[in-house]
Amino acid sequence: MIFFKQDHFFVALVVASIFLFSCSKDDDENDNINPTSTLTINDGRIAFDVSGFENTSIEGNVVYYLNNQYSIKYFNISDDEGIMHNNKTWYINFEQNSNDNIDLPEPGEYPIVQGSENTYDQTSFNATISAWTDLMTETGTSFGGNNGAISGTLKIISNTDGIVKGTFSFEASSEDGEKISVTNGQFAAPKNTW
Repeated sequence: MIFFKQDHFFVALVVASIFLFSCSKDDDENDNINPTSTLTINDGRIAFDVSGFENTSIEGNVVYYLNNQYSIKYFNISDDEGIMHNNKTWYINFEQNSNDNIDLPEPGEYPIVQGSENTYDQTSFNATISAWTDLMTETGTSFGGNNGAISGTLKIISNTDGIVKGTFSFEASSEDGEKISVTNGQFAAPKNTW
């Protein structure tokens, strides 16, 4: 009878341990929600909120470029055809540059800095956002890039299956000191096909 009680106790202990470990694992998975689940954007799309210069939400198409054919190599996320919104054509562009071959950026958080020359170590991105009222004369305002102060972050969530996904937010100034704030940015950029 003692052996039966010990075996029964041992089985109960093993079952309880398995239950506790499995509950612990489930709790861990809920705490570490897959970061791609935080994106609410479809593949091939970019979305962000703007305030300061204009208060609006913008969404459009996006692609990424990875080019190692020229002396200056680059990785670029862009809505290169522009997004028509409130009688303006909006352009947004994130880039890294290199003299050596460049790869897709690894998942992680990158600072957004002013000037393309500050992105050659591939640990940061340069960003430009523009709102043109006339495309033919390029009348409008550009923020960040090489001409205006900019600070913020771009987070690469994944770079698999030919799609780079991430989030971003930043504040930027124009050459004339006008300011814009970009928040709640997200993108799922497929590779551009020439």
